Amino acid sequence: MIKALDNWCDLPTPMGTFRMYDSGDENIRVISYGDIHSLDEGALLRIHSSCLASEVFGATDCDCADQLRETMKLIAHEQSGIIVHFHQEGRGQGLARKIRAVHLMQYQDLDTFEAFKHLKYDQDIRTYFPVVTLLKHIKLTSVRLISNNPRKKAFLQDNGFNVATMNTHPNIRPENAEYLTSKNAKLGHSLPLTNQTHGDIRFYHSDQPWGELSNFSKHSIFIKNKIWPTVEHYYQAQKFADTEDEELIRRAATPTLAKQLARNIAEKKVLVHWDNVKQKVMFEGLQAKFLQHPELTELLISSNNRSLYEHTENDAYWGDAGDGSGENKLGKLLMHLRLEINTQIINQSTIA
Repeated sequence: MIKALDNWCDLPTPMGTFRMYDSGDENIRVISYGDIHSLDEGALLRIHSSCLASEVFGATDCDCADQLRETMKLIAHEQSGIIVHFHQEGRGQGLARKIRAVHLMQYQDLDTFEAFKHLKYDQDIRTYFPVVTLLKHIKLTSVRLISNNPRKKAFLQDNGFNVATMNTHPNIRPENAEYLTSKNAKLGHSLPLTNQTHGDIRFYHSDQPWGELSNFSKHSIFIKNKIWPTVEHYYQAQKFADTEDEELIRRAATPTLAKQLARNIAEKKVLVHWDNVKQKVMFEGLQAKFLQHPELTELLISSNNRSLYEHTENDAYWGDAGDGSGENKLGKLLMHLRLEINTQIINQSTIA
């Protein structure tokens, strides 16, 4: 049962500083960005069950840690949202039973559904009543649920909440591909598993397919006689070029923190003429990134004439707004850079 939530501490992370609350139950962890009592209707919510294997020890045969990291990025971007982290291993069956099931998956070539069935386990016995108590306590009636699991949405709706959903996007690896497919096919999940081998290319998270196109990808660039950890660092810092703030942002530990730092500074300062130069600054960063890293040049060329979209609901200027209505300026700059590189290759070939 969730108690008063008056005992909390800051939780500094590579995605930003969250708050961690004492829920009154050691098996339920409550994390928020900002004051949990001040969240607006429609706040982002993740109901997450623990996975010690991936979250603590780095196992690669599931998507649990991936989902948690993506959720934290989404919430940090909005600077608002909640994560309720349950100690519920193995879809509520417990760690010992989970280990038995995973052993069957690994050594008898069963999928997750078949392993649970073979052991005569119910497929999912989790309950989320503490979340209902929490949402009522902080007086929220509507949320945007970050989940691919229809049971979670139905549970909240059955308890009177208005629920919209947002998918997480798994990092598909050889170790987890079959597991993810079986979750969709046999457990009714809605994981987006499309492999982008043809048609338009939609990218966003730097650790997802085509994530190298993201400003947040970990490719340093050299501009202005300085090394910038990512294009995002360079772009955000140029809002305050030739000031102490520029260097402060350059030294930010992650691109997410660089963006947040720039946003906080911008709240106190007027960015004169920034709108007139921001595309130029972005293109400078992109040129440096893709020309200073030969493997990225090859990657961009390999996209051929496919349209490139930064696919996110969070940005209608640089991205496509999630539904194609955005301006997609980043995708357009990347396609322009691709054209420049191809033209240069053709010209060099002609001269030779």
